[in-house]
This record gives sequence, structure tokens and C-alpha cells, in this order.
Amino acid sequence: MNNQLNIPTNQAHAFQFEVKERSDKLMDYFLISYFLVGLAFAGFYGTWLIAFGVGGLSLLAYYSVKIALPDSSLYQYVLSTVLGVFMAQFIYQMHGQFEMHFFAFIGSALLITYQKWKLQIPMMIVVVIHHASLGYLQDIGFSKVYFTQLDYFNLQAFITHIFLSAVIFFICGLWAYQLKKYNEKQILQALQMAELQKEAQLSIERKLNEEALENSNQQLRKSNAELEKAREDADQANKAKSIFLATMSHEIRTPMNGVIGMSALLGETALTEEQRMFTETITTCGETLINVINDILDFSKIESGNLELESEDFDLRQCIEDVLDIFGTKATHIGLDLVYQIADNVPLQIVGDNLRLRQVLINLVGNSMKFTERGEVCIFVNLQKTRSDGTLQLRFDVRDTGIGIPEDKLNRLFIAFSQVDSSTTRKYGGTGLGLAISEKLVRLMGGEISVKSQPDQGSTFSFTVCTNAGVKVIEPYIYYNMDDQAGKKILVVDDNATNRDILRRQFEYWKLQPVMASSGEEALAILSNNGTVDLVITDMQMPGMDGMMLAALIREQYAHIPIILLSSIGEEFKSDQRGPFASIMTKPIKQHILSKQILNALQPHTSPPEEPVIRKKLSTDFCEKFPLSILIAEDNLMNQHVIMHILHKMGYEPELVKNGKEAVEAANNKDYDMILMDMRMPVMDGVEATQVIRQTVVKQPVIIALTANAMADDEEACLKAGMDDYIAKPVKLEELMSKFEKWYTTVRLV
Repeated sequence: MNNQLNIPTNQAHAFQFEVKERSDKLMDYFLISYFLVGLAFAGFYGTWLIAFGVGGLSLLAYYSVKIALPDSSLYQYVLSTVLGVFMAQFIYQMHGQFEMHFFAFIGSALLITYQKWKLQIPMMIVVVIHHASLGYLQDIGFSKVYFTQLDYFNLQAFITHIFLSAVIFFICGLWAYQLKKYNEKQILQALQMAELQKEAQLSIERKLNEEALENSNQQLRKSNAELEKAREDADQANKAKSIFLATMSHEIRTPMNGVIGMSALLGETALTEEQRMFTETITTCGETLINVINDILDFSKIESGNLELESEDFDLRQCIEDVLDIFGTKATHIGLDLVYQIADNVPLQIVGDNLRLRQVLINLVGNSMKFTERGEVCIFVNLQKTRSDGTLQLRFDVRDTGIGIPEDKLNRLFIAFSQVDSSTTRKYGGTGLGLAISEKLVRLMGGEISVKSQPDQGSTFSFTVCTNAGVKVIEPYIYYNMDDQAGKKILVVDDNATNRDILRRQFEYWKLQPVMASSGEEALAILSNNGTVDLVITDMQMPGMDGMMLAALIREQYAHIPIILLSSIGEEFKSDQRGPFASIMTKPIKQHILSKQILNALQPHTSPPEEPVIRKKLSTDFCEKFPLSILIAEDNLMNQHVIMHILHKMGYEPELVKNGKEAVEAANNKDYDMILMDMRMPVMDGVEATQVIRQTVVKQPVIIALTANAMADDEEACLKAGMDDYIAKPVKLEELMSKFEKWYTTVRLV
């Protein structure tokens, strides 16, 4: 029984079903044979009624139960009973011949095929009842019972007969039981053998897999070794490229420092108009070349993954206005309108990299201006999405009215060194890096960039950035309170629809009442119908009637209405020309300046806040305000002239040495407040000289690196060596002055 429990259920059912099917077929043959034997015996003794009656009823009982209950084993017990009844039938038909008793034993042996010892019980019961009842009846005098041909049948013979029958039934039952156990054992062994074969097959497959895995590992190790070598080669190539870029940057920036520096000094002298034009051209070309170098370096840093973005609070409006300021003069010369609009739901103080956002906007605005001869270039900023974590997705659109881009050329815009017109005779120059760098910077800022354009209808470059609203306290952007002017009516005269729309939105935000006019004639018609206008803001350049003409006509009829002129042509207005206007503003218009001028015009008796005096770039007053003793360590003769002249113009009397060794000696012989240290010098470079000074000099000076290198690790190398700050060549006057202002307090505390 325990072994049976170990056989899976499906296997046990299959085995039992097979035994049952085989035994049922065998019983069909034997039952027919039993019935035919009964007919044969009826031929000798004339017992046809018994043969047909008892034999037929026995077959009917068996097959009826088998058909009626196909899923039950009850028919097998009926079969056992039927075999016992056939034995009794044959004894009766043969008038008690003893040999007929053996049919019970034959039936018992047949039941072994079912492998159920319990099937012996029904036949045994039939035999006991048959022998007891018929033997007793014959013994008391019934003559036609035909139990036995003997004249007597005593109790001892009956018991002996029953005992022998029980032994036979027991042996047959035991045989059936053992046969079942043997078959179950065979099944278990077969299953175990199958499992062993399966395990053997799995072992073989496992071994094959291990061999295949070992081969794969060998191939992988080989591939990894090749990849490692390729990575090392790539690192070496990147390192070589970085060294090459640093060297070339240094070699180009060093002479460019002289070109730009000397042209800046030349611009501070008295020049004729022609000489000033030549000077400005030299400066512009030098700055253009520096921008090209910066683009190449930026592209290299982005490609190598060395560019990291800052994350600081900054004023978005200030950032955009600074960008437009860069292009203001150029837009004035070619007659373009530069405008911008920031949606009301966009926070003006955001977190991000101000410098890189400006770089993207400068690239896009500069690109738009390059391909726009008339019309406008506009920047629009909108809040596109606010995520659950508070992150903002801002959308910037830079739209122009330029020549547009053919659809089949759009896919080339963001490919490095590629341009829409790549022919050697193309009209528009450039390296083709600006848009490629912008696309990569936008991706670093968590956004995407796209473009829509139609030939002769302009282009719109759009990009998104992910940011957060700023929370730090930074230098405030100047705002003027317009609440007291709420409800006043402002007449806006401009032929440019975009300018009118932006001004209308801004005035509505300030709770003013804008009235829009697209021409001088329309403005005069509005004034004639509605004389309650508090202020007129008019553009200078308009077809038919320009701003000067309109202002003159308004002054004749409505002398009490103040007028503000918006000019994009950059011309100088004489005193008599300024007379009709409360103020003249140059486009692009800064919001805080516009609000200030409107307040001044609407409140003519209120003294406006004083503008901070703009300091002249080069003035000896600077030295008086920030007195410093300065040492310059520079080996390049041209750079010596540039930095010495700049400092002389600022009122300083610096001392000069030609290499790091001389700088160390000078610093030990005299206390200097500040040392401007070149990085690359003969005998001893700036890094080594700084390290020696930090170890030997008692009164430590502020050391600022001067270098033409512009790679990502240059500033880190300077600071690691012990330098306090870093200025890249070409030296910009504003940057040099800001460094002096920054470190003056530190110098005074030492």
C-alpha cells in the first residue's frame, strides 16, 4: 500500500485502466465459453431450461450492470457471483459430478487477472451457500437436488470441502494481491528508470551546456579583452584629442588675446570715424573667432560626456533680455524687431544653468537673425506641463520671418558640421555647430528641440527644458509698482502685429487699458473719437507716417498727452527732435525699463529714480577705489603689452616677471596683494610656481590664473594647485575688473 502511494495519480489510473480493459476482454471470452459449456451439458442430460435460463440470466445480470454503471467496479463483483452461479449450474446439470466443483476454482483463477483480492469474496460466499443449502437438502431426502452422486454427505466432509475451497480462494486472492504489488513495483521501477534516464539526459545536456558556456565565456573574455583594449584606445584618442584641443586653444587664444586686448585699448583712444570702424571690425572678427573656438570646445566636451550643467536660481526675464541685448545693435542696423513674451504662469525665477540656457537662446536667435532680412525675431516662453513632483516643463519658441527652410533640409539642421546650404558658394557662413550644440544642451536639460518651417514664411525653433521654481533670494530684478496707474488708457501705435500683441498683454497684466492702432492714420482717428487717452506709445519706423510725423501732429492737437517713442534704428536724436517725447526707448524693450518710462510719463512731476552711473571701462578711478599691488607673471611679449596697458589704464603700476621662477623670487622679496599668473611659462610653469609660493611666502597673495587653455579640467588644475581664481584668455575687461572687486575684500583682510 505504501508503494501505491508513491505512484503518481495519473500513472496509477493508467495502470488500473489497462488491467481492467485487458481483463474485461478476457472475461468476455470465458463467459461465452461458460454459457456454451452449459449448453453442451444440456445435450447429455436434457437440462436445456437450466442452461438457457440460469446461464442467460447470469450473462444478462453481468452485462446489464456493466453497461448501466460504466464508471463503477460493481460489475466485477457481479462477475465473481456469476462465475459461482455457473459452477452451481454445471453441478446441477451433471447430476452432482464432483468434477464440476472445479469450475469454482477455475473462476477464482480467472479473477486474479483483475488484481483485486476482494473479488474472491462473492464467489466464496456463493460456494458456501451452495454447498451448505444443497448438501443439506440432499442429505434430508430431496432426491433431485443433484449436489453429489454420493448417498451420504456428512458434516465432516462438508467442513473439509469448505476449508479446501477457502484455501484455494485465499491463495487466489493472495496471488491477485501480490500480482498487483508486483506490477506497482514494476511501475515504480519504470518511473524511477525514466527519472534516471531523464537525469542522465539532463546530465549530458548539462555537460554540453557547460562546455558551450565555457566556450561562450572564453569568447566573452576575448571580446571583453578586445573591448577593453578598444576602450583604452578610445580613451587615449580622447585624451589625445583633448590635449590637441587644449594646445590649439592655447595657441589660438594667446595671439587672439593680443588682437582683442589691443583693439579694446585702441578703442579707448581718440580715433577718426574710419579708424573706429576698423577697430570695431577687428574686435568683432576676433570675438567671432573666439566664439568658433568655444563652439568646438563645447561640442568636444559634450561628445566626451565631460560637460556638467549648473543648478542655480536665476531670473528668466533677465536671461532673455541679456540675450536680446547682445543682438540689439545688429538688429538695429538691419531693421529687425526683437521681442519676447513670457506667459503669466511661468515663474520668473527658475533653477538651472543660466549660462547654457543663454547659449541655446543665443544660438537660435543668432541663427534666426542670420536668415532674416526684414520683419521680426520673437522669443515666447510658456509653461507646457507641471509634473506631480513639482518639476516644470517650459517651452521656448524662437520665431522669425526669414527665408525659411525647405522640408527636405530639416533633417540636416541638428547634425554637427552640417548646413542647409553646404555648397562652397553658400551665402550664409558658419561652422554648423550651433544647432548641434543646442540640441545636445537641450537634452542635458531634460528637453527636446524641434523646428517648423516653410520657405519664404519663416521658421520656429522650439525646445523644452525641465526646471523648478526658484526659492533662493537672489539680486532682485527691478519692478515698478503700476497699481496706482490701473485703468489708464494707453494708445499703442505699431505696424508690427506681434509687438502690438505683446504690449497689449503686458498692459492688461498691469491693469492698464491698451488701445491698439496699426498706423499713424488709425491712431489719429482714434484720438479724434476718444480724447481721453492718457499716453501714446508709438513705433518709429512705420510705413506712410513714421513716429516723428505722428508725434508732431499729436502735439498740435493734443499737447497734454505724453508720447513715448520706440526706436529700432539706433539713430541719435538731436535735442529738438526729442522735444515731443517723454522718452525714447531702443528696442528690444526691457520690461522694467518700459514700466519705469510709463510711470515717468504718467507722473511727470515725480522725480524718477536715479539711474546708476555707468562706470567707464578703463579709468584711473578704479585703482583709487580698489588699490592693489600687482605682480604679473607672463612670458608672451604680446600678452605682456596687453595686460600691462590695461592695468595702466586702470591706474595700477604692476610689476612684470617672465617665468614662474622669477615670480617665486619676486613674491619672496616683496609682499604683493595679487599675482596674475600665466599657466604655461618656461623654466617653471604657473602651477609649480603657485605651489612653491604657497609653501614659502609668509604673506600669501591672491593668485589668479591667466591661461589660454579652455578645457574642463583646467580650472580644477588651477584651484588644486592653490590658485584662488581663473581667467581665460582673451581677457575681457569686465571680467578682470569684477575679479579685482571680488578679491579686494579678501586682500584687505590678510
